Amino acid sequence: MQFLWKYIDELVGKGIPTLVLLKLIGLSLADLVPMALPMTVMVAGLMTFGNLSESFELVSMKANGISLIRILRPVFLFMCGLVVMNFLFLNYVIPKANLEGKAMLMEVRSKKPAFNIEPGQFYQQIEGVAISVGKKEEDNETVHDVLIYEYKKDNSKRLNVIRAKDGTMKLSGDKRTLNFTLFDGVRYEEMTSAENYRKTLPFNKMYFEKQQMVVDLSSLDFNFANRDHLATDYRLLNLRQLQLEIDTFQIRMEKHYADNERYLSRLIHYPKLFPSQNTTVRPIENIIPLIDPDLYNNFDSSKRASMRNLAVSTAKGIKGTLDGYASSQDYEWKDVALYKSEWHKKFAFSFLLMILFLISAPLGAIIKKGGIGLPLVISVLLFVLFYALNLTGEKMGKGLIVPVWFGMWMSSVLLLSVAVFITRKALSDRNLWEPRRKRFKAPISTNS
Repeated sequence: MQFLWKYIDELVGKGIPTLVLLKLIGLSLADLVPMALPMTVMVAGLMTFGNLSESFELVSMKANGISLIRILRPVFLFMCGLVVMNFLFLNYVIPKANLEGKAMLMEVRSKKPAFNIEPGQFYQQIEGVAISVGKKEEDNETVHDVLIYEYKKDNSKRLNVIRAKDGTMKLSGDKRTLNFTLFDGVRYEEMTSAENYRKTLPFNKMYFEKQQMVVDLSSLDFNFANRDHLATDYRLLNLRQLQLEIDTFQIRMEKHYADNERYLSRLIHYPKLFPSQNTTVRPIENIIPLIDPDLYNNFDSSKRASMRNLAVSTAKGIKGTLDGYASSQDYEWKDVALYKSEWHKKFAFSFLLMILFLISAPLGAIIKKGGIGLPLVISVLLFVLFYALNLTGEKMGKGLIVPVWFGMWMSSVLLLSVAVFITRKALSDRNLWEPRRKRFKAPISTNS
């Protein structure tokens, strides 16, 4: 529903086939799997072990010497397989589905709206032609006060203007062409191929009583997007491609650092102190001790002012250059943070399934409530907590407020601590808020 409402204005009124729309919606559903699967694991774990605990089946198992760890072992092995499957889905299926979905969405966007000329407005969706009508009759074919601008596609860039008092327009059977029949009009054509066109601006002006005109509507069809060009988006890459982009960034940054060092090394060399002195090039730290402290005072006031202005302008120029380098590097670090966050996200979201299982299964054994009601409420609350933490950490990591790896794993680490706490409570057969039992110590008897 979110996808439909987001792109409803770009999908309606373009005559897009139903199968294309269904395929586009289906490809958009791939992004919901990483969010729906953790929720599903939580609800299933709470319901399953809640039912077992409510019907005292867990109690029966424990009474027969079967520990909770042994009970969880088969489901744990199943969850290991599910974690691997989720990682493969995140790494291969989602990037491919997003790439195809994004390309199809661009193709749908490039498709012009279904042909419909409104009175008093220029219709400019047809390539090379702009059409305006002053009035249109109810039959949707008879038009009045027709104005057509025709832009030639050849290198001459010739402009033709046609104006007619009345006319009719009809679509061909295959809707590939628009046939105009114009009455009582004038045609203005610029002669761009003539000699000295820019000086004389020659043109032809022709009056007509009736004229036929055919407009090609092929530009209203789909324009297929280039998949290779779209594949540079970090959300459309698998793990190997993300690592390649990160390595390329590291090489590029090392080159930038080397260029900056060479630039700074040139700044600390004085070619000449003053034009009248034949001073060789040497580092500035070796020149400063050789300069007479009173050298500046030997110049008159007019030269001192020009020297100060030159020094200030040079310093400002150097500072502006260095600020430009710093801002450029900051932008590139934020750009590569997107690739690093996606790299960590594939592992973090896969490992999240195991963490939520370690929360839901022991929690279901503790609360002893099956069904769909309470487990669903608890699952929603925990999932909202995870989503808020994950969104916060991801934003902080992409904004370079914290390291990218810390931002992407922050929610998982916090939930892992919750899982350890709940699992320990379940293993010791205690409620969540029940304090730790003290070990019983037998009283020591003494013989008098």
